[in-house]
Amino acid sequence: MFFIFCIFILPITILLILLLSTRQKANNESQPTDPMEVCALCQKDFPMNQLIEKEIGTYGRVYCFCGECIEKLYNELKGQTDIKQENK
Repeated sequence: MFFIFCIFILPITILLILLLSTRQKANNESQPTDPMEVCALCQKDFPMNQLIEKEIGTYGRVYCFCGECIEKLYNELKGQTDIKQENK
């Protein structure tokens, strides 16, 4: 009885466990998720397809910016340039 267990049942059990574990890994890998990155200004997580990457400075650092932060910066700049033009 011990001989039958060691020769037949134990290897089949191990093989089934290995097959099931590799099948679960394959299922998890088939659902790709978009990589997430943090906006350099607001520090919120966004999928990479919603961010703009810009290389800044001479060291080649790459920063990511979300649309909301870009819009806020644009409005601030527009407000400053409008004030300067009114003073002239």
